[in-house]
Amino acid sequence: MPLTGERRMAMKQKVAVANSGNISASQMKEFWRKVEDGTIDGERFQAFLENPKKFSKGLTIVRAINILGTNKVITAEATAKAWGMEAPKSAAIRYSEEILCECANENQSGKSDWRLVYINGLSLREQREKRGTDKTKQPCFYNNDWWLQKPEDSWATKKPEAGYYLINFCGQFASMNWQAQEAEIAKLGSGYERCHETIFAEAILTIYMVNNGERIAENWYHWSALASSGGYRVVVGFFDSNGLGVGGFQASSVGHFRVALARKFAF
Repeated sequence: MPLTGERRMAMKQKVAVANSGNISASQMKEFWRKVEDGTIDGERFQAFLENPKKFSKGLTIVRAINILGTNKVITAEATAKAWGMEAPKSAAIRYSEEILCECANENQSGKSDWRLVYINGLSLREQREKRGTDKTKQPCFYNNDWWLQKPEDSWATKKPEAGYYLINFCGQFASMNWQAQEAEIAKLGSGYERCHETIFAEAILTIYMVNNGERIAENWYHWSALASSGGYRVVVGFFDSNGLGVGGFQASSVGHFRVALARKFAF
């Protein structure tokens, strides 16, 4: 139920009388901010005051857009429309507000490109089936079929969990071999990982469709953690007009083999 001006004032007066010794100014400020963006309503007011941190898990898409910016968030509704699928009834953002603020601050430096993108959870082969290989119908996949063979089923048919993912699309750790990249990722802490190649592929295809043809990874590959049946690390990228490429390469140092980092779910 929306809070009217009279109701809001009455609640402030009631709380001031009943719990004046337990409410800080910062708690009140944070509560009213969350009321404004819809994170919490009047019925949850007292629960918020008793445990403010509890509501950090209730981050709304409106708040996420306010933090990262409109061009850095692809909503579940936009993703579903782009792929011709039904939007989920609800889609939790499994990151804290603090994490999103950290990513927004990194973006301001110009060295990062953190975005929050909703992923349908399509396998690579499902993505290819939906988008095809026709260059006149962008975005599409590059027309190679080695990864459509049965030996590659273990990774090419894998369906990731649907949901919102925080991904840094700037492409890091170029000109390093795979193990050296792993060492750099480890230095960042346990909250970071290589983005799953299936998630990365769906994300950049979605961004192209939603953001009027914006291409990410046009001249580089994202090097994944998984290996093909031949023991080569799977790469996804070089997303130019020929289509999104899927390949497999040894773990040697190549300039255009980079890493798209992802933040692990916070809860």
